[in-house]
Amino acid sequence: MMRRGFHWVKTSWLALSLLLTAGVSAAAGAPTPKEAKISAYIEIINQESNHLLENYDGYAKRVKDLQAGPTCKEIGGSQSWLSSMGPSAPERVAKYRKLLAKPPKLEVDGAALEMVDALDSLYKPVSEASDYYFLSKFNQDNCKRGHELHPLLMSGWTKYMKAERAVRAFLDKYTDERDAADLKDVQKKYGKALRYYHRKLMIDAKALIRVSDVPQPDPAVVRPALSTFTTTLDEATVIVDKEKKGKNSDALYQGGYEQLLTHAGWLKDSINEVLRVVDNEAKDPKAAARTSSRPSAMKNLLMAYNGMVEQSNQTMYSKAMK
Repeated sequence: MMRRGFHWVKTSWLALSLLLTAGVSAAAGAPTPKEAKISAYIEIINQESNHLLENYDGYAKRVKDLQAGPTCKEIGGSQSWLSSMGPSAPERVAKYRKLLAKPPKLEVDGAALEMVDALDSLYKPVSEASDYYFLSKFNQDNCKRGHELHPLLMSGWTKYMKAERAVRAFLDKYTDERDAADLKDVQKKYGKALRYYHRKLMIDAKALIRVSDVPQPDPAVVRPALSTFTTTLDEATVIVDKEKKGKNSDALYQGGYEQLLTHAGWLKDSINEVLRVVDNEAKDPKAAARTSSRPSAMKNLLMAYNGMVEQSNQTMYSKAMK
C-alpha cells in the first residue's frame, strides 16, 4: 500500500532522571530566559544527581554508623560503590555557575547554587575516598584518613540532597502549572482529540510515577492515580480506533502515536506489578527480605516510564491530525 506524505509536527517533553518528571515544552523556537534558567536546573539534576546518590547509597550501606564514621573493617575494597566525579567535574561546575548567574532571578536560584557548591566541595574528597577504599589504603593508616574524609563527604552529600529537594519541588510546581495551561490551550484549539490525549496521558503518567517511585508506595494513593491514568488511556484508545478508520490511519503509526499507547499500556502493567508486590509484602512482611521482587518491579516501572517519555518525544503529527 502506498504511504501518504505527511508534514510532521513534533512535540517535546522534558525528562528528569530519578523522579522523571515530564512536561510539554512551553513554546517553539528559542527558550525564554526563564525557560533557559529552568533548563539549567534540569541539566544539573540530570548530569549529577544519579551519580551522587549512588555514591551516597553505596557508602551509607557499608558505613553502619554515619554519625561515628567508618571503621574501615566493614567497607572492603570495591570501586563499584564509590566512584570519582570524573575529570570534567570542575568544568561542569564552572558551567553551572555561569548558567545560574544569568537573569531572571528565580526563587530557587539559591538552592540550585547550593547544589553546585556541594558538587564543588565533593570533587576532591570523593576522588580521594574512591582511591583510598578501592586500593585499601586504610590498612596503612588504621582508617585515619577515612575518618578525616567522612565529614567532608557527609556534609557535601547532605547539602546537595537538601538543596536538590527544594529545586525538584519548584520544578514539579512549574511543570504542573505549565502542563495544565498547555492542556487547556490544546483542548481549546483542537478539542479532546489526539493532541489533547497525548498531553493528558503524559500529565497523568507523571502524577502516577510521582506517587509510585517512592521507597514505600502507598496503594491507597497509587490506585486512584492509576485509575485516572487508565481512564485517559482507555479514552485515547477509543479516539485512536476511530481515527484508524479515516484519513489519519497511516499517520497514527508513522508518527508513533499508536506506539505511545503501547508504552502507556506497559506503564499501566508495571504499576499493577508494583501494587501486587506491595500487597504481597503487606500480607507477608518477611517476603521483601526473601526475594528481589520489589527491586525488580521498581526497575521495570522506571524502564516503562522512561520508554513512554522517549516515545512521546518521538511522536509526531500530520497537518490533518488534531
